[in-house]
Amino acid sequence: MLGQIARRRLGLLLLLHGQQRISNGLNRVSFNQLLSKETHRHMQSSFNTSSPISTMSLWPFSFQPRDFSLPNSSWSPEMCKAYDHYNALCDTDTENGEEKKRGPWKKLPSYNRSIKYATGGIHLSKLIQAKARLFTRNVKEQGATFEYVVFVNKEEKSCVCVFQAGRLLEGAPGHVHGGAIATMIDTVTGSLAGYLSGPIMTANLNIDYRSPMPLDSVVLIQSTLDRIEGRKTFITCKVTSTDESKLYTEATALFVSISVGHLFGTRN
Repeated sequence: MLGQIARRRLGLLLLLHGQQRISNGLNRVSFNQLLSKETHRHMQSSFNTSSPISTMSLWPFSFQPRDFSLPNSSWSPEMCKAYDHYNALCDTDTENGEEKKRGPWKKLPSYNRSIKYATGGIHLSKLIQAKARLFTRNVKEQGATFEYVVFVNKEEKSCVCVFQAGRLLEGAPGHVHGGAIATMIDTVTGSLAGYLSGPIMTANLNIDYRSPMPLDSVVLIQSTLDRIEGRKTFITCKVTSTDESKLYTEATALFVSISVGHLFGTRN
């Protein structure tokens, strides 16, 4: 639930634009569809995409956030090849306005703030800590740090991330910092846990580093659901080369389901 200050600011914005009411979709923040909207393929106009809010014309803000997981010029041929492989397995494709069924996978969008996944979150992010940015998406230069895309398979309760490590992630000379690898493991396992269980936070992360990872490497971060016990979601993970011949890291993670209020610093 939003605090009183945020509510007043929302009301003031609507008043200034001559509107008399807020739609039901903006009276609350729904995280039930967290990470459940598949972004349309790159190169499509943002004006052709559907919006989670039916009253977008009431708002003076841009309603199409940038999806950082789409291919860009910094991606290596290996990164593009892996992306194309998993993207071809995604569950739907849009051609001439018609959706065609394909495979069991879904590509997850990646924004620079987690709040944007919520109903109305694209606009709320402009009001609540507007300058905050997701750690893995806070560098403007493409290819310098974290380049990645996540695909999830709800049927198999698993996901795979294609990750390219940029030059600013160096630890030991010429190799990726262990903290950067841990960040990506937390990101990917958390994406799967959130997709399956709703709003969650990391409770425990155990990592075994098997081999050093060279800078500019393209790797697969594969995560699978182990089990769910009440509010606890247990995930296993491994980091390998794209052909899976090289094992870089193994990990287990525990996530705990939380209430929406915790995400806004409020109590229920």
